[in-house]
Amino acid sequence: MKPEESEALKALLSTKEALGVICFSKHHDGRINCTRLSELLKVPINKLREICVNLEELKAIKMHKMGPDYEIELLDKDNEDLKKIFDEIIWENKQEYGKIYKKLITAELLDFMGDK
Repeated sequence: MKPEESEALKALLSTKEALGVICFSKHHDGRINCTRLSELLKVPINKLREICVNLEELKAIKMHKMGPDYEIELLDKDNEDLKKIFDEIIWENKQEYGKIYKKLITAELLDFMGDK
């Protein structure tokens, strides 16, 4: 990855939306549905999709069309450079990342309790 691509990627990954994608993907197996993530993070779906399109252009994620929506997949499993960048971004934004993690866990707990 070129240095300018790396810096552009780091800037994008520092956004609330991208941190949400990373957080969900790191703590769950598989892909995340854009609409569901938008609801969990309480961010507009259009803003989330725009960030995801930009991340896909930088080859950090893959968007899979699923009907009218998309599912997001991180591409760090076989890419050590991406893993390092994701870890660096998580560390640099640990407070915001922690808030997002708490929000996701709380939403999942409420969903679980609502199913009973």
